Amino acid sequence: MVLKSYFDGAQTANNDRVTLACICGTCDEWTPAESSWETVITDHKAPPWHTTNAYALQKEFDSKKGWTNEKVNAYASACADVLESFLAQPGKILVPTPSGYLPNIVKAGLNGITMTIPVDDFRRAREVVPNFPNSISELCASEILGFVFRYGKRLGVKGYQLYFDRNESFYGHVRDRWNCKKSRKQVPELNKVLHVGESPMAISPALQMADLFGWCINHQDNVRRNWHKRVGDLSWDSYILSYKYLIKPTPGALERTTAWNLPKRKRT
Repeated sequence: MVLKSYFDGAQTANNDRVTLACICGTCDEWTPAESSWETVITDHKAPPWHTTNAYALQKEFDSKKGWTNEKVNAYASACADVLESFLAQPGKILVPTPSGYLPNIVKAGLNGITMTIPVDDFRRAREVVPNFPNSISELCASEILGFVFRYGKRLGVKGYQLYFDRNESFYGHVRDRWNCKKSRKQVPELNKVLHVGESPMAISPALQMADLFGWCINHQDNVRRNWHKRVGDLSWDSYILSYKYLIKPTPGALERTTAWNLPKRKRT
């Protein structure tokens, strides 16, 4: 069994916070979900979903092409229906696993997580915490990768496939870890990764789902449409790493990562 995970980033217009979204599932879980998503696109005679452009009525969703807020809302609501139908539903009873106590699952399906970091909090923490990551994208990527591996171990998967939207820095950080002998030795799940790569969102329903999810969570302080609220209320694991959490990293984690001597990337 292989766990396929799709990642997409989001940030606010004024760049005050960054969010990385991930949706993961097995092939059996992804196949019907992607098929339903493509049916929605066909039924609405729409271009592939892209939240920023749809919300702003720009580019492929330009009003000159016949798009209105009402048409976008109907399209987005249908997309939210797909997410709601295929998401796993966690129960309220905690069950013991090798990774700790986790909620039991009352309905199997896709699982999602977001990691949001306020930019100012990140920069403040970087000034006081030794060996702090150079960029927000690195921290988001490493934290969510840990979630994927914990979930994969819970399912007992034999391998991982990791897909990223094109031209985003998150991908490079994960690939660096996958290519590093030291990190693969200390994080054994990296040796089970079968694929790390970029994919065009326009032909990937799974990345479009991650885009909708990440955008909605990133803009949770400005919810104006019903579909936005619906997506935000679904069964996601959404985390915000504010300053008080950033200055208390897991003991030894940053020192270990520093010892890997990963390539230095653009500083946030």
